[in-house]
Amino acid sequence: MRDSLGETNVDWPRLTLASGPVDVPQETLRAMQRPVVYHYDPVFLDEFRRVETLLKRVFQTDHDVVIMQGEAVLALEAAAASLIRPGTKVLNLVSGVFGAGYAGWIERYGGEVIELRVPYNDAIDPEDVRRALRDNPDVTILAAVHCETPSGTMNPIGEICGIARDHGVLTIVDSVSGLGAESYSPEAWSIDVAVAGPQKCLGGVPGLSLVAVSQRAWEAMEAVDQPLRWSYLSLLDWKTTWIENGRFPYTPSVADIHALESTLELALQEGIEAMANRHQVVAAATRAAVEALGLALWPVRTEIAAPGCTAVAVPEGTTAEAIIETMRSRYGVMISGGYGELMGKVFRLGHMGMSAHPTAALAQIGVLERTLLDLGLAVEPGAGVGAAIEALSVWKDR
Repeated sequence: MRDSLGETNVDWPRLTLASGPVDVPQETLRAMQRPVVYHYDPVFLDEFRRVETLLKRVFQTDHDVVIMQGEAVLALEAAAASLIRPGTKVLNLVSGVFGAGYAGWIERYGGEVIELRVPYNDAIDPEDVRRALRDNPDVTILAAVHCETPSGTMNPIGEICGIARDHGVLTIVDSVSGLGAESYSPEAWSIDVAVAGPQKCLGGVPGLSLVAVSQRAWEAMEAVDQPLRWSYLSLLDWKTTWIENGRFPYTPSVADIHALESTLELALQEGIEAMANRHQVVAAATRAAVEALGLALWPVRTEIAAPGCTAVAVPEGTTAEAIIETMRSRYGVMISGGYGELMGKVFRLGHMGMSAHPTAALAQIGVLERTLLDLGLAVEPGAGVGAAIEALSVWKDR
């Protein structure tokens, strides 16, 4: 096999239905072929400002936005590095791998972690947050994950952050795979630092951090002892150099900005409400298919199941590795496995970005059925696809 660049023996997947990065629309791939110009060329300066305006519309916010030149992990650590100093007490909400991991950054910058934890198939109860903040009145920051992709679960971030705001607590929210899965605004949900990525439900390419920062958060960053400056992690550098003075703190990725402009334009053409609804409808159909096949959903309740991916407990008689490998090698469909503590316990069916569509969903479910049969599991052929078809009766074509 020879690919478009003349390379041989390249076994590209026919469908990428993983939990991010996802397949990217042709419009975005074409946008990346625009010229790579000098980052202070007027055409690029205009484009960067235009992309910021688009990003505000996608975030549905009037907060300042920052586009950091690195995958969203950069901005998540940057939020900790910019706000946390020795002695800062942080309520860290843990409902999965990424929530647990944030404790490392809190501690790295001298913060004291106060943890509120639930099993990795559950979601945080807002009333538990209220109690934790009442019992720990010296907490000044709350960190939470909107969508725990490895667990396929969602936290009620609007309620949680509203409670934090009532207690005067700043909020840092990992919404990397939440933006586009739910329609929200940082102001309405009381989020002070919202971090997202283009490579999940927005259907873009990885490589950038999308951040919305409230005025309260800026003031808190400036008020810490020795504010973080002249660092790749510094959000304040973006504020004082770019937002206020039109100078980049370092060279931006020109091609990635081309791609992001296309991604945000496509999202706004569809509408954020419509995009979120599309993800939720396809997720519900996928869950119906999984249950019709006699498989167990990983989330303890369907109400907390993520719109972007469906986490499934590995059935007896096979392994996650066997399911993933068979779907990829025999049928060309790439899905995700577990991550961290969930490795080997779950496999994940992705429906993010372009794949949050009946065509991709039905193909994925059909290949899953065939794979389970190939692996010797007793499933009824067509049961999953049939359940999904029935559930998709509410689908509205855009």
